[in-house]
Amino acid sequence: MFTKNEIQISHLPNGLTIITAENRDAESVSGGIWIKAGGRYEAASESGYSHFLEHMLFKGTPTRSPVDISSQIEGRGGYLNAYTQEESTCYYFRLPSEFVTEGIDVLADMYRNSLLSERELSREREVVLEEIKMYQDLPHHLVQEKLQEAMFRDHAIGRPLAGNATTLAELDHERLRIFKESCYQPGCTVMALAGRVDHVECVTQAARYLGDLPPGTGRILVPVEITHEQQSLTVSVRDVGQVHAVAGFRLFGRHDERRYALRVLNGLLGENMSSRLFQSVREQHGLCYSIQSGYQLFADCGVFSISGGFDESRAHAALELTASELRSLLDKGVTADELDRTKQYLQGTFRLGLESTGSRMTYLGDSYVNYGEIREPREVLEGICAVGVEDVHRLAAEILREDNMTLAVVASEKLCDDQQRWLNALRF
Repeated sequence: MFTKNEIQISHLPNGLTIITAENRDAESVSGGIWIKAGGRYEAASESGYSHFLEHMLFKGTPTRSPVDISSQIEGRGGYLNAYTQEESTCYYFRLPSEFVTEGIDVLADMYRNSLLSERELSREREVVLEEIKMYQDLPHHLVQEKLQEAMFRDHAIGRPLAGNATTLAELDHERLRIFKESCYQPGCTVMALAGRVDHVECVTQAARYLGDLPPGTGRILVPVEITHEQQSLTVSVRDVGQVHAVAGFRLFGRHDERRYALRVLNGLLGENMSSRLFQSVREQHGLCYSIQSGYQLFADCGVFSISGGFDESRAHAALELTASELRSLLDKGVTADELDRTKQYLQGTFRLGLESTGSRMTYLGDSYVNYGEIREPREVLEGICAVGVEDVHRLAAEILREDNMTLAVVASEKLCDDQQRWLNALRF
């Protein structure tokens, strides 16, 4: 772990933020550029632009070819990658510490000077279309995509991050350039670095490469209203050997203090092999190979989900047993011993998860982009520790409601004639 004394934050005059967490004992440095740009910032006609733009930033600048971009990191034993989420995009590297300047140079060049050439764009469009087809062929991914679509109908959160064939067909250099200029602005950009770094030097390098960019704060996301339509059931027919099902429950946003109770609820219900669902549905009754719970918090809303893959002949029984476990939680709550075990697990995994420079960099960037501040890891541990039995029971009663639930199912045609039967199996 690390403390606030190891964290330094500076702001360039144009609004770009630089955050470092120094560890002189580390051999490596991990750095990333985070932007408040993702699926939630796209109009329906721009669906998939953020993800496509992420791909295109690796396709060359006036001074670097695509090969140069990767080789200047990998050629020093490093690693370079990126990912797009609903509310942020991150480009990141990990390098031996003596090459931090080169890493910043490469990321800044990609961020600022990407060519977005029509030739590369046309080629990459085919790559992304193949990526979309791949996801459609993965039932565990498809069912999550269908869940989000049903939970947030006709809203940006409900659209696939990769976009669709229609929006990508209309995408050209000029549209992507305009989109990039409207989103990639200093006021919504954070450069985070962790490891053997010098804060002053990092700020100097950031100012050298990005300090003269004009100020701007990017786009404003469209909020999710509490009355936003939520579909109760979505069933997709696929030629699959398993039934893939996920039940989603609407949540509050990431700033809600109940997020610590949510961590605990998720931990005891389905985050690991010791959790209730895994022990009951898999270990005691053998009704599945995988079953788990998870959650995702956005700025103003979120999703708590329970998902699994089930044999066709036992899928309804598995959902009925899942519903029974939810009823037990709602009726009986949790014991003090179970709560303590879960909190110890969560605190331990959180501490271990912050050992590497990469995880520390991610913590810094993610925290500042999403919260506008860096919360010391100790505060997170204290938040988990403060959760009591009644906090978990109260939260479960608030969110685990059938009128707050969407069930998404991917199954073979023979199991989809009676769709209502899927909802009936998950009555609790």
